[in-house]
Amino acid sequence: MKKILSVFTLMAALVAFNAANAQGSIHAGYVQNNLISTYTVPVVNTTVYDTLTRPGVYAGFNYNIPFGSSNFGVTFGANVEYFAKSDSNALYKRKFQQLDLVVPVYLNYAIPFGSNSTFTLFAGPTLGLGLINKSTYTGKLTGTVTEYNYFDTQDATEEAYYRERFTWALTGGVRLNFGGFGIHAGYTYGMSDNFSSASTKGTSKRIFVGANINF
Repeated sequence: MKKILSVFTLMAALVAFNAANAQGSIHAGYVQNNLISTYTVPVVNTTVYDTLTRPGVYAGFNYNIPFGSSNFGVTFGANVEYFAKSDSNALYKRKFQQLDLVVPVYLNYAIPFGSNSTFTLFAGPTLGLGLINKSTYTGKLTGTVTEYNYFDTQDATEEAYYRERFTWALTGGVRLNFGGFGIHAGYTYGMSDNFSSASTKGTSKRIFVGANINF
């Protein structure tokens, strides 16, 4: 326990020492969530693969703390990601919505170039908390509206297995900063199962691209 406390104390001291050189940023952009699902059919033991793609947007902030005078640093932040998609057929129309809170912790390495510009590589874990995950069905013949909350419903449909609120992933990407403005892009690979079903497994793979304002 003393060793663990010593490590945390040292980390806090480093953060406090380098806080004067810290840089914050706000950002927003486009994110696409590709959920790769595998379903094992009982008895015949056959695995079925499927990909569900959801487009979305995100916004948030980052706070980067450099390690002394080196080009290395650590970034903390928080993002809100919103996904929505609609489809319909002759019987119904459906709208899917998902809202997640994502907390990244990145290690980064910045390479200066030009005048007040940097090229930065970043990578690290991200923690996710599902806030909303639902779909609304509207029957075209009856006009009835039914809402499914995928965090607690037991309906035996493919999307009804999206019920894991807490997930984690690994993210890597690049960022170009030109003074107070920048652009960035990255890829997130889910490390936890998105489904609550024993026979269905789901891996979330997300790509994102956006712009940031530094201060």
